[in-house]
Amino acid sequence: MEISSPQDLNVTVVRSSFGSIEIPELGVSVEPRRGESFISTVEGVLKRVEEVVKMLSRDVKGKKKKRAEHILKLIEQIKSGNASMKLIIEDPTGNSAIISHKIKHDERDKNGC
Repeated sequence: MEISSPQDLNVTVVRSSFGSIEIPELGVSVEPRRGESFISTVEGVLKRVEEVVKMLSRDVKGKKKKRAEHILKLIEQIKSGNASMKLIIEDPTGNSAIISHKIKHDERDKNGC
């Protein structure tokens, strides 16, 4: 799903313990972990990514630190509506979904969510 406005941040995201989430613009892939599922919003997913990037960037320097700063800045731009991103969920069990009026049922089936 294309996230292109602050309103899109309120879209519901359901990820089963078999679902993976990808955000290509951020270079982020969230792989499934056994027993870890959640129901959130796009903003909640971005907050999770933001927290992990902040935690991992505490002790790095140079290019890795700049990359982390770039990702954090891009997240802020997405939240404010000044940048867009694509949120992709893949789940072999079909139990994960992006619940939005912007996505047609056929697209959900095709995209695995």
